[in-house]
Amino acid sequence: MDSQVSFETIKGKKIFQILTEPDSSEKKIVIMSHGFRGSSIGPARTFVDFERLLVQNGFSTLRFDQPCGGNSEGDYVDSSFNEWVQTTTYFAEKYLDLGYKVILLGQSMGATTTMIVAAKEEVKDKIPCILLWVPDPKSTYTNEGNEIGEEGGQKYSESFWQEAKDANFFTCINDYEGGIHLVYGEHDKYISEELRKQVIEEVKKKNQPYLVLPGQDHSSWDFDLAQKVYQEELDFIKNNIKN
Repeated sequence: MDSQVSFETIKGKKIFQILTEPDSSEKKIVIMSHGFRGSSIGPARTFVDFERLLVQNGFSTLRFDQPCGGNSEGDYVDSSFNEWVQTTTYFAEKYLDLGYKVILLGQSMGATTTMIVAAKEEVKDKIPCILLWVPDPKSTYTNEGNEIGEEGGQKYSESFWQEAKDANFFTCINDYEGGIHLVYGEHDKYISEELRKQVIEEVKKKNQPYLVLPGQDHSSWDFDLAQKVYQEELDFIKNNIKN
């Protein structure tokens, strides 16, 4: 296993990234998109843990910090959902052009980003499957007149949520024809039960699998449950890249 840590300039910003390859590359990669206020390690280091299993099974991984977050260039208050989509699309296209089979994984708003990217015309027929951890469609978002919000010690622009809403998560689910594996926690404190059920119903209509983790919140799932998610999703990826 070999990991390369670097920065890549995308649309004028230096983006932090970690590319990890197995000892013998099989040209298949999982690109991981973190959530709001998150970073390239994922909540409770889930991206790092899942990466180890993936690499053991011949997959490369790319973890990165979205613009204005983590180790990447920019101030968090300037974070833009549209820029998240552009950055993730850039990486997807880069590795497709390098001859990799590309799978996208996202957590929370990173999962929302993943869904939007997977349905984009330039890549949607080239991504065999995606993994969605607790996506928030933001379809019910309403701006209460504030320009700047604060959460967890970070200030952010309310336009981030409006951009996510305008991206039309549910339209993208319908447009994407590849495999989808969806995971929610039973007691997600950020996404309403009604909205979670709506996402699950759309995934079920496409005959795609989903998990609702008993007793779990939005993130930082119990360790043993997380291991089950990793294994099920590894099997899911393997089945989908065969087709």
